[in-house]
Amino acid sequence: MQYLKDEVRNCIEEQALKEFKEFGYKGASIRNIAKKANTSVGNIYKYFHSKEDLYESLIGSLYHKLMNYIEQFNKVDINDKAEYIFYGLMEKIIEIFEENSTEIAILFNKSQGSKYDNCKNTFVEFITRIVTETTTYKLSLQGKKLKDNFIIYLLSYSMVESMSMILQEKEDGTEVRKYMLSIIDIFFMHIDEHLNID
Repeated sequence: MQYLKDEVRNCIEEQALKEFKEFGYKGASIRNIAKKANTSVGNIYKYFHSKEDLYESLIGSLYHKLMNYIEQFNKVDINDKAEYIFYGLMEKIIEIFEENSTEIAILFNKSQGSKYDNCKNTFVEFITRIVTETTTYKLSLQGKKLKDNFIIYLLSYSMVESMSMILQEKEDGTEVRKYMLSIIDIFFMHIDEHLNID
């Protein structure tokens, strides 16, 4: 009966999310997931080939969706309209965070040992690059030049760490969104006043 199979699979995934959020990919146990889902380890392996396969089914599509938006940022030409496009794409990313706060919390905070281990660094590099490019463009319009982007890197790193903490502590999507927007403003509002500029 397909209904029962879907119900069992959903229960396994629900318990796996809790297990991964608490113990991370590395510390999560298929045995614990089976126990909490009222099924056997053998039954889990009928649905998922391995712990990695189970993790992938929960986190993979979300990760690829985020990377797709990052890829769209890469295609934007830096000009007068870039900031509006960036805000639109950033809004989409924040929506993903709002709707999938548990999965994103796992991705950012609990992926050690998985193929997504480097996710936070990818985000730091992405934010650093976008802010550096847009700031460099704005300064060029004023006849100024950015000497280096170390402050931007520090802010990007701190922002991603803050995002990780928000996701770890807050489960309500609306609350996650509110905090995300606040820290973006706090970290990057009037950034040019603090940069090393020629």
